[in-house]
Amino acid sequence: MELKRTCNAGVLIKLDGVSILLDGLCEALEGYLPTPSSLTESLLEMPPDLLLFTHNHPDHYSSALLLPYKTQKLRPIFGPESLPKKQERVGEVTVTAVETRHLGKTEPNLSHHSFVIEGSRCIWFMGDASPMQMKKMTAFPKPDVLIAPYAYANTPSAWEMTKAVGATTVVLLHLPEKEKDPFKLWQQVKSVTEGERCLWIPEIGETRTL
Repeated sequence: MELKRTCNAGVLIKLDGVSILLDGLCEALEGYLPTPSSLTESLLEMPPDLLLFTHNHPDHYSSALLLPYKTQKLRPIFGPESLPKKQERVGEVTVTAVETRHLGKTEPNLSHHSFVIEGSRCIWFMGDASPMQMKKMTAFPKPDVLIAPYAYANTPSAWEMTKAVGATTVVLLHLPEKEKDPFKLWQQVKSVTEGERCLWIPEIGETRTL
């Protein structure tokens, strides 16, 4: 599989000939990184086979950037505005939405879903789900790749819980710009995960085969 980071908490994955965008279109918000215009243009030129969004917070989801996909009906969109079913199959890849709880205190009626993507590899995409919510996904195959926000690695207990899932690679997202990090999240993650070979924190636009 191939993975490219597109924005704050978003990635484009290619698995078994299927391309899937996850939380991959957002605008700038308090230091969190937006989707660059060059990437939004390239995504429209070659639309992913499926667009998935975990919830409607603006650092994960942009109605404005999604508008061309909706008006031109370019590709199926699976997310907060319309989640008609819990499972979608494209080619040899199956995506299952799992209802999960957002990290910390948030709106009581906020809809949040994490996704399990199964093909020749298994991927868990957590969105902003609490690390404890991984327990809801243990009925699925162990992930080869776990994609999660910084909260899965900024304390020793969270990182131990994350490693216990057994993913070969943990892709960490949702970190702000290093120079705009008032809560010192980068420092926290580095102190907890120093030397951990399974961890990858990609730059925007960075691509890797996993």
